[in-house]
Amino acid sequence: MNPERAGDVFVVVAPRGATDAADRLFLAIAASWVLGLDPRSVRIARFCPHCGGQDHGRPLVAVSPGGRSGSSTARLAAAGSPPACGPLHVSLSRAGGSVALALTLIGPVGVDIESVDATSRGGFDEVAFGPAEHAALAETASEDAAGVRARLWTAKEAALKCTGDGLRVDPRDLTVSLPGGGCGGSPRLHAWRGARVPVDAIRLHGFAPGPGLVGTVAVLAEGTPAAGTLSADGPTVRVVPAADIRRQPSRRA
Repeated sequence: MNPERAGDVFVVVAPRGATDAADRLFLAIAASWVLGLDPRSVRIARFCPHCGGQDHGRPLVAVSPGGRSGSSTARLAAAGSPPACGPLHVSLSRAGGSVALALTLIGPVGVDIESVDATSRGGFDEVAFGPAEHAALAETASEDAAGVRARLWTAKEAALKCTGDGLRVDPRDLTVSLPGGGCGGSPRLHAWRGARVPVDAIRLHGFAPGPGLVGTVAVLAEGTPAAGTLSADGPTVRVVPAADIRRQPSRRA
């Protein structure tokens, strides 16, 4: 059992792999690290809830028979709290030369990282934001606007990933706010027109993935034991150095 105290959500940011398969292999190794399993027993599958396809869609952790061990919840059981249970939920996002992973037992998770420059291109606001967010951006100091815009957008993307909707949903149907004028605190999802789940069950937390990038994690905690324990500021996020994951024993792709 790993003696380190674990947060609610693990986030790993690393250089982007040369291929999609390389990033998914890294996600599988990270999942084995969290679960305390032999990396050779864990792989990342895919499933699309809309068409049933297995060559695209949400990443899923698949564990080979016999791969589980008594330490499988060790890294996600905080001191003084009940042992974690249930499947490990994962998400992956890429931006520029970076890849971000999110892993948790709380419930479905979504992670999104974006380049501040990418969300500042012309016409972006018109397809990404609703009236309340346009008003917030109009009141934001010009030197802060690019960062606020990226934080609003990653919050929407992360929320849509954690529910499995993705950009099949018009992002303007979601309304996100940023405490402190966008300069501090985690984003909050205030409304979602046509949402299939309770809006207050989706909790968001921002993190810093690296220079020029903005990141947000979203967790759907509806109906889970952890739902009542999450604060208004979202899940506790623990950023794990990529080197800790890469020290896992090697495995063939």
